[in-house]
Amino acid sequence: MLREKFDDEVEKYLVLKGKATGQVYASAYTKFLIFYRAKYGKDASFPHFFKRVYDDLKKPISEQEDLVDIELTDFINWLKQQKTQKGEELSANLIRLYFAAIQNLLKWKHIPVSSCFIKIPAANGKDGNGKHKWKIEQIKAFVDAASSYREKAIILCAFQSGLGVNELCELNYGDVQDQLEAGILPICLELVRQKTQVHFKTFFGHDAVKYLKLYLETRGKLLPGDPLFAKERERGDGPRLSPEIIEQSFSEIAKKLDFIKLKDDAYNPARPHSLRAAFNSRLISKIPEDLRNFWMGHCVGGVARAYLNMPDDDMCQMYMSAEESLKIEKTSREVQTEIATAKSGVSPALEAGVKALETEVKSFNEKIAEVKYLKAKVESLETLYNKLFEVSPEELRELMQEVSRRKFAQQKEQEKQSMPVVTSSQEELHELRQKVSRIEQQEKDKKSAE
Repeated sequence: MLREKFDDEVEKYLVLKGKATGQVYASAYTKFLIFYRAKYGKDASFPHFFKRVYDDLKKPISEQEDLVDIELTDFINWLKQQKTQKGEELSANLIRLYFAAIQNLLKWKHIPVSSCFIKIPAANGKDGNGKHKWKIEQIKAFVDAASSYREKAIILCAFQSGLGVNELCELNYGDVQDQLEAGILPICLELVRQKTQVHFKTFFGHDAVKYLKLYLETRGKLLPGDPLFAKERERGDGPRLSPEIIEQSFSEIAKKLDFIKLKDDAYNPARPHSLRAAFNSRLISKIPEDLRNFWMGHCVGGVARAYLNMPDDDMCQMYMSAEESLKIEKTSREVQTEIATAKSGVSPALEAGVKALETEVKSFNEKIAEVKYLKAKVESLETLYNKLFEVSPEELRELMQEVSRRKFAQQKEQEKQSMPVVTSSQEELHELRQKVSRIEQQEKDKKSAE
């Protein structure tokens, strides 16, 4: 069914909101024009409304009529009187959605809007609309239950990055091409969240990258501008996968699993947004809150600039430190270790054996050096002992002096080379002095006898 054509400014805003959101907002704007024309005539339009509001805002505060509050309050009261095609009243949730659509359009036009003084009906909860609280083994079961590599890749990309379904659908091959083809893990994404225009970074871990590669292999050669996730059969609205298709595929997968409790007329608790929530909750004790919010594209004020300027390698290390909490198969760090080992051609067991052998060889060499030192000491003592019985007292004194010179020279050499020095112990020197004394006494006794 053809929708109403709005003025250029509103049409431009609808394009910015994307197809799915744009369709919902267009319904809200159609309702607003029906209400507005009933008050101000059939030619009344959004430009007419905007001009009235701008003119009111130019007045002194004391003279302003608060036209925005008045018109939106009247619009909500009017919606409460409307009926659906089945004759039922519009739900509170639908009225809140229509109000949000008008509120966001006015903010885009730089018109301040506050809901503080506008009575908006409270949201009606739906039984079973809570998000599923995922365990890691359930994530794996959800991936296993998916029927295609595309579905498996979407599940893991959402879970390991915290991206919303709209951001996933907006990704292009060029966002991951260089890192994917270079084999970099994890892949760092630098994006702008359309909903809030917030610049942020996040990551695809190993498991997401593995199934993304398997999926992309089924699509052949891709260009940087091609959608990362595409429809299996292209229709009139282009090749890019839509959030509605992903939501539907998640519902079909959920029906296969007993641990996901589905109720009639209820949201799927295993919808894509539940994986975004799981990403955040599993990292609570691992990553600071500001950084988690930054990775998820939330507004974090001035902190965002610091994170945007942080080197990718540093932020990558922070992500890998927590990736264990997001893995269903392997982490990026585990794969990096396997690749490094494979390149070296040495198995971990063999590498450990080589290190143990190197330790033994070092110990053996130290023992050989000790043996050589002891051998040299013994040989020196034997030479000294033999000479004691071959020389006169004068020669013995010269020998003692030579020993002292050698000892001094060896000490100097030790200072230079830090090598062991052959020295005599105190007992050996004492024994040597006694022998010299005995020889001198024998010489004296011999002269006296003559």
